Amino acid sequence: TMRNYSHLYQDDYFDERDLNDSLRVAMFQLDGAFLRRHVPGDGIICDVGCSTGEFLHCIDWQGPRYGMEVSPEARRRAEQRGISFAKGILDQKEFFDGVVFRGVIQHLPHPFLYIEKAHEALKPGGKIIFLATPNAGSLYYRLFGALPALDSPRNFYIPSAQGLANALNNIGFTVREVAYPY
Repeated sequence: TMRNYSHLYQDDYFDERDLNDSLRVAMFQLDGAFLRRHVPGDGIICDVGCSTGEFLHCIDWQGPRYGMEVSPEARRRAEQRGISFAKGILDQKEFFDGVVFRGVIQHLPHPFLYIEKAHEALKPGGKIIFLATPNAGSLYYRLFGALPALDSPRNFYIPSAQGLANALNNIGFTVREVAYPY
């Protein structure tokens, strides 16, 4: 059994993650367009680290919406937005059309395990989508050793674009598109 890290995410952590930040909402629209290019809009989706469910709610995802979240308060808010926690990548095989890691891979203590589980949980032809993912290979990170949006106490792993692509390829994925929309 895996250790629970919910203590890192007190209820106030989500106060600015509840559709009340116009910059986040603008980012959601860009990320939603990217997601829809790769996963049919009525597909079964799992949002890993879904927070309050604001992303799938904001982009008005029409298919079945599942989430994974360690914070009980964020889960409660996400459930109010129609996110189900009945199924996730840790307990499904060939179920999801898409698995989304939006701004979360750095918060996972076992990121490669989650990527492997996502691979197993996807239907044949399903897609794993990384959005708002920090890049340790970026010029800013190389110069300053950090990124403005990183929340240091909660980070376990900051991937580079190449390192993440290598891990995905080794696990069995094929990287189809990399974009830097913001």
